[in-house]
Order: sequence, then C-alpha cells, then structure tokens
Amino acid sequence: MNQELFFRLHQHARKGGKVARARQLKRIQAFIKWCGRDPRQIGRRQVHDFYRAHNFAPTTARDYDSAIRLLWRTIERTGEPPRPPSATEKSKIISD
Repeated sequence: MNQELFFRLHQHARKGGKVARARQLKRIQAFIKWCGRDPRQIGRRQVHDFYRAHNFAPTTARDYDSAIRLLWRTIERTGEPPRPPSATEKSKIISD
C-alpha cells in the first residue's frame, strides 16, 4: 500500500472501537493483496471477482463490504462499490 493510503487508513483506525477498526484494516489489506495491484487501479470488476472467488458467509461478506466501502471512500472513487451477492444470487452462480 502506498504511504498516503496507509496514513489515511491509520487515521481512520485511531477512532472508535480498536478491535473492530483493526479487523476492518486487515480486511482491506487482504482485499488489496488478493487483487495484486495498486489500490487506485482496483475497480468494480475486482470487487465482483473477489466475492465470486470466496464463498463468504453472509456476515463475513457484510464485513468485507463495509471494509471495501471504506477503501472506496478513502481512495476517493466515484460511485459505490458493488455489494456482495445475496444467498439467492450465490445459488444461481453455483448452479451455472
């Protein structure tokens, strides 16, 4: 991660519940590492692919969604990142 992004995320983690914020930063780091590219080059496609590659439980998917939304705001991307697929959408993807 570049220094500016790391600094901004670190500032975010200093406020609020420490354990929850630390977990959120670890999820962001795991997502960026999985993408294998600079965070500014991450787009909607990478988010979709990330959710497809991992069969998250609904609560874990929700937690990753929150972390990816924080990343999206931090790197000042326009719009919103895609939401994780719901349980019915997952069954359609698996059956195809």
